[in-house]
Amino acid sequence: MGVDNYVYLVFDMKLGDVRRFLEEEFKLESWDDDGEDTWVLDLKRYSLLDEEFQRVASGELAFDPPLRTTEGERIINADFRIYSVKGYTILEIHPAWRSRWGYVLSSELIRLLKKFMRAEPLLICGYRDDADLTELGFKHNNQLILINWLPKVVKTGRLEVIPSALTVVKRELLKMDTGLYGVSIPWRPGERGFLFIGELNDYAVIWFLGIVDLDDPENVLESLYEPSELACDLVIPVVLPLRDLGLVEDKRWQKIAENAFKTQISGTYNNPQL
Repeated sequence: MGVDNYVYLVFDMKLGDVRRFLEEEFKLESWDDDGEDTWVLDLKRYSLLDEEFQRVASGELAFDPPLRTTEGERIINADFRIYSVKGYTILEIHPAWRSRWGYVLSSELIRLLKKFMRAEPLLICGYRDDADLTELGFKHNNQLILINWLPKVVKTGRLEVIPSALTVVKRELLKMDTGLYGVSIPWRPGERGFLFIGELNDYAVIWFLGIVDLDDPENVLESLYEPSELACDLVIPVVLPLRDLGLVEDKRWQKIAENAFKTQISGTYNNPQL
């Protein structure tokens, strides 16, 4: 069966503006204007979705050039859906050849994200459908409920939680400096992990590293230097609150995390600095 992976982009622009962007930057293979579907209506009936929640369009687009993977393969297109939620337009990208998303090179993902950044989304995050959202605080394990929640992440003008292990957000929404932070892990009481904040264009890139021994070069390589690490982390939902954070004082650890981030962004894995 395989796992379905999704990338979400939250815009504060109208549907027509999002469509124009897609037509300019991608090859639209199809476009359909959607109406209410039965699943959405059922969830609204039980007050699980906002009354204004609508799926407004769907279709297919082509990646040009295709996304390269660590296996030498290419992902050439994706299905998409567009939702209107609480005054925001949310674009859902569902890459085709779904089983290969976990092999997309981090540098290829960054190239794709830079293209999306031209439309200035407020937030970019992801989801995979083998995740159990009830373990992350949702009352029901339903993808549409996650989509319905995403506007809450940005509407206050201050990012207070990251939806996925790799989350990209407009820089002004994150009131934190770049660098490596220690962070509490809600689903592992009493344990702390690491979170790194970098910058890309006018965006903050927030990368939850998890629990990693930064004094162990082998563990650093395994945890932070997989060539497809960012693509994998983008679609891992974590719903991690940005509280109980502490900037790491160890300058060597800071440098290790910074070098790993730069390596993933650039795709140069030949000389990791551990």
